[in-house]
Amino acid sequence: MVGDIERLPKSVQDKIHYMENLTAKNDGMTMVVAMSYSSKQELTRATRLIAEEVKNGQLKPEDITEQTINDHLYTNFMPDPELLIRTGGELRISNYLLWQCAYSEFYFCDTYWPDFNEEALHKAIIDYQSRQRRFGKTEAQVEAEEK
Repeated sequence: MVGDIERLPKSVQDKIHYMENLTAKNDGMTMVVAMSYSSKQELTRATRLIAEEVKNGQLKPEDITEQTINDHLYTNFMPDPELLIRTGGELRISNYLLWQCAYSEFYFCDTYWPDFNEEALHKAIIDYQSRQRRFGKTEAQVEAEEK
């Protein structure tokens, strides 16, 4: 679970903790569910945690790096997404994984989530496979590195 689950009703929190404990030793696929999640809230929380470490003398301000921020995010246990699929015809990411999506590829489609099926997923993957991952570089820079 990622998000501020403390904002959810106690009964929901209890079910979340139960499911996390039930699946804690699973080592196959990882499923991440975002509930009560806001990227702005996540970054604010991470900043507060880092500020507290500075205040307590555990960290010097000049030692704060991108990795420091990554380590304080809800998603610190998982890689950044390579592909973000946005359904429903919206052309925005709606405060979702703003830090983590810095170099993600985006796929927008008109299909609404309940109707997003295997065929729609295949279309998104085929589109993704045709792209050149550049991670902020220009096409010329990537091609020069490949030589």
